[in-house]
Amino acid sequence: MSDVSENYFSNVDWIDSVSVERPDELEPKPVFKSEASENAAESAIVESVRLKVVTLEDFAAKEEDGAEPLMADAEGGAVIPEGSDVMIYGDGGAGKTTGANDLACHCAAGDDWLGFVIEHAVPVLVIENEGPRPLFRKKLARKLASWSGSPLEGRVRVLEEPWARFTFAEEIWRNALAAQIAEQEIDVLIVGPVTCAGMTEAGTLQDVRAFLELVADVRRKSGRRLTVILIHHENKGGQVSGAWEGAGDVLIHVQGQGHGRTRLYFQKARWASATHATALNLVWTEGEGFAVEDKPEFDDAAIAEAILVYVGGHAGTGWSKVEEATPGTSKKRRREIRDGLLTSGDLANVVKGVWLDHVEERKQCRLFLGADPAIQHLRPRSGADGAQMDLET
Repeated sequence: MSDVSENYFSNVDWIDSVSVERPDELEPKPVFKSEASENAAESAIVESVRLKVVTLEDFAAKEEDGAEPLMADAEGGAVIPEGSDVMIYGDGGAGKTTGANDLACHCAAGDDWLGFVIEHAVPVLVIENEGPRPLFRKKLARKLASWSGSPLEGRVRVLEEPWARFTFAEEIWRNALAAQIAEQEIDVLIVGPVTCAGMTEAGTLQDVRAFLELVADVRRKSGRRLTVILIHHENKGGQVSGAWEGAGDVLIHVQGQGHGRTRLYFQKARWASATHATALNLVWTEGEGFAVEDKPEFDDAAIAEAILVYVGGHAGTGWSKVEEATPGTSKKRRREIRDGLLTSGDLANVVKGVWLDHVEERKQCRLFLGADPAIQHLRPRSGADGAQMDLET
């Protein structure tokens, strides 16, 4: 991959760069200016925006750099595009860090990963932002010692110092990181967890977009089509913590399936429709790697996950919309999975202020996640035998 703009930094050491002021040429400047009208003060300058509108034919005909996938599926879809924002999330111990390290090595080697095509080798920078450094060293040492793919040739880089202190929230750190990315010609940046890297707000859509704008600031200053992979935790309901569904290009859910097994669910693959809402069942291999297990792509767990994801983003939705959003199985099987989620309490059907654990045929249906705070006051109590009891009115 090549630089896409002038490199503002050169030969800047990480430690020294922390105290370096942002160069004057990086200060934001108006794109266009025009003189104010004659009725205004002679020295008045107003900023304006000039829009360029073209025909559909002209827009589609132009070849533009940056459309190549970093990682593609069998249909050629960009599962992970160049210059994209990727989120990998899951519960503790599910395999997020191990998976990210494995992906880093495959990107650096230019080797395909879990059946996805990686066209060529790229430099990768890993920032581990929590936990003891000695243990992370040993983890990467085991990975390196057992690596059997194409030569890495130093293309995986690790932020060694300062340890577990990086934050996107402060400009001085963003400037220092952009300098290193530009100097070392990094194409993939892996940072986690985001809660230790400047994402300190509750996680509304506005919070998420504001955080990604800080990530984009590093990309702009580095002058590279940088792919950023962020590592995050899931919430108590088993979904991504925060409104990440509405931002970024790729959202991957990592779920532990018992010792030696992990499930990878592509909750969002914006530029790869064949991969979007599909799952891979993985078995662990020696050397902290993974292999794809030969199981049906749309098993019950995948359909249940798709149902929960859609309802989580569309609280109060009707069942017909859920059906449209969760292809890959029969109506009968999908409804059986839904009913199981209602019985377990992972879903709730709230009708006229009453929490129901079932959906009546041809009756109104409003589905919510069972963990949705907005309906907790409606949750039925359990009797001594564990059976649900209606709340007193």
